Amino acid sequence: MTPLAKVQHRFQDCILNPGKSVSNTWISVSGRAAPDIRLSIYCHAYRARLREVLANDYPATQTAIGDDHFNALVADYIDAHPSRYFNLRDFGRHLSSYMADRVQHDAGYRGMHWLVELAEFEWTLGLAFNAADVSLFTGQDMAGIPFEAWPELKFIVHPSLHRLDFEWNTPELWLALTADPPTPVSARRNQAGSWLIWREQLVTRFRSMPIDEQHALDKVCGGGSFYQICEQLATLMNEDEVPLRAAVLLKGWIAQGLIHMAYRNK
Repeated sequence: MTPLAKVQHRFQDCILNPGKSVSNTWISVSGRAAPDIRLSIYCHAYRARLREVLANDYPATQTAIGDDHFNALVADYIDAHPSRYFNLRDFGRHLSSYMADRVQHDAGYRGMHWLVELAEFEWTLGLAFNAADVSLFTGQDMAGIPFEAWPELKFIVHPSLHRLDFEWNTPELWLALTADPPTPVSARRNQAGSWLIWREQLVTRFRSMPIDEQHALDKVCGGGSFYQICEQLATLMNEDEVPLRAAVLLKGWIAQGLIHMAYRNK
């Protein structure tokens, strides 16, 4: 190992393990401050920057548990999941699963199972916003498809599209916690619900879905044809209602920018 590589390795070890006792004889003493103080500045800055990233990705989660609990959670998360990414955008991807373990085993989080969904929702909002930008399938494209091609037609959804199933009042909770000022709202809901999250131009959006749309969109995302979508809808409603409902759903998806392209297998 070269002398430079040794210094870099020691510096990284000090940054990632701030409580570890190590010799600082490799640090120049010619600076204005003592070696220990200069090194501690870098250690603090590293962790402070990661905390800032997580606070930006999870604002509602931070508000829900308060700054003190959030700071403690972040400190433990940094130790458990040190940054291994060149882009800090990916650093917080494990927080919801990490929180699930804390809710399960940490008495300080007892009864707060809704926190896991809230963190997952916030992370998914970020994923949707940062998704690739692609062309959209339009109503004009739809009108140009020959009638005989429709049964075999398949669709590719926009890369920003995500579906989450919530047992808790998660989207409403997020809206309440990110309001200025935050407003009270119950985390409980009467029944589980399925939600869509996507980006429309530069705005991240989300909405709930009725049961028939859930099944139809699942079929689309699974590579099903338009005929198979209609077959799926036929299990949920009168067959006479299927063509109109399928058309309404598809027009709605296109209008909201959920469909990237349509194609037929040759």
